[in-house]
Amino acid sequence: MLDAEEKERQRIAKDLHDGVGQLMSAAKMNLSAFESEITFTDPGQAEDFSKIIGLVDESCREVRNVSHVMMPNALQKNDLGMAVREFVDKLHHKNLAVHVYTEGLENRMDSTTETLMYRVIQECVNNVIKHAGATNLDISLVRDPLTFSGTIEDNGHGFEVTDDVKNNGIGLSNIKSRIEYLRGSLDLQSSPGRGTLVAFHIPLTPKPAKTES
Repeated sequence: MLDAEEKERQRIAKDLHDGVGQLMSAAKMNLSAFESEITFTDPGQAEDFSKIIGLVDESCREVRNVSHVMMPNALQKNDLGMAVREFVDKLHHKNLAVHVYTEGLENRMDSTTETLMYRVIQECVNNVIKHAGATNLDISLVRDPLTFSGTIEDNGHGFEVTDDVKNNGIGLSNIKSRIEYLRGSLDLQSSPGRGTLVAFHIPLTPKPAKTES
């Protein structure tokens, strides 16, 4: 299921980038060319036309951003740490300071592990932005020869951790399913007024081979 979901994300991202993105870029170019041929009767018309071009340009950037988030091309060029930093750098949230610490990630993990963990970190960061009301977010990712561990901690308003929240709340079911697929463990700590800590631990050793009975 996770493999099918990832392939569908990549298909949609490619359609956005190569389809919608290209059409909107062409629309912007045509509008810009058309602007030089128009004789505006007053400065207000010229200003309104420039605003239209600006909206199309902003829409082009938004489509590109969504496409890149859905398909992490950064992982094809860089390690997970660099990809996470690139994702964080693209966040437009002026009231949230994000700090990223990485260790050992220059030694690449297999592509499935890196992609799924990138999704986990994305989900955690998006949850903080949407729900936490935080001003500070610390992301720590550490890899050694046998394990990959990480923490995502914010200083937001926090919440009461219940079984219902763990299983169904704020995107945690998606995070949990990816961690479990990688045979890892997940720890969630939070309380009202004390922020939230998400910690995970992923074994990097191969799955044990099945023995014949």
